[in-house]
Amino acid sequence: MRAVLVSEFGGPDQLQLGQGSFLLQQAAAAGVVAIGVGRQAMHAQMRALGAAGCIDYTRDDVAARAQVLAGGPVDAIADLVGGTLAAAALPALRPGGQIAAIATPELDLDPLLDANITFHGVLIGDDGDRTRALAALLDRQALRPVVSHVLPLAAAAEAHRILERRHASGKIILDVTR
Repeated sequence: MRAVLVSEFGGPDQLQLGQGSFLLQQAAAAGVVAIGVGRQAMHAQMRALGAAGCIDYTRDDVAARAQVLAGGPVDAIADLVGGTLAAAALPALRPGGQIAAIATPELDLDPLLDANITFHGVLIGDDGDRTRALAALLDRQALRPVVSHVLPLAAAAEAHRILERRHASGKIILDVTR
């Protein structure tokens, strides 16, 4: 794989960095050109995680910009927000490419069939081995989570307010030792 388009960063319902932050790091480590799709405010963070380029879905033509950043069509789209993003990015995907989605996209299947594109719906269960492998990567600091707030457990209500205001730019940790 040469290039992947990763959406998660500041989507309408997904304002925290999660799977996408790990995917950017893993793609960059594997030498894959990773292009992050998210609000302008998230671009510096995406680049710090390994994105070779960033697209602001609120201002840019996602497909056209992705092809410019990738130097041609991308090999895969990781749709981590659902909705209309996969459809907007589809013209950037090479024939025979792949789309993986963890949320339901609004997507016409005819163009996928016409271009021999593989669509993967991904639902990951905890099989134990996968969790241990992820924990090992985190332990070796091969992956790093993005943390926006560390609050004492007594501030759980404030953590919820931050989430409701969509002001978290990473994970919120409740520290039970404080």
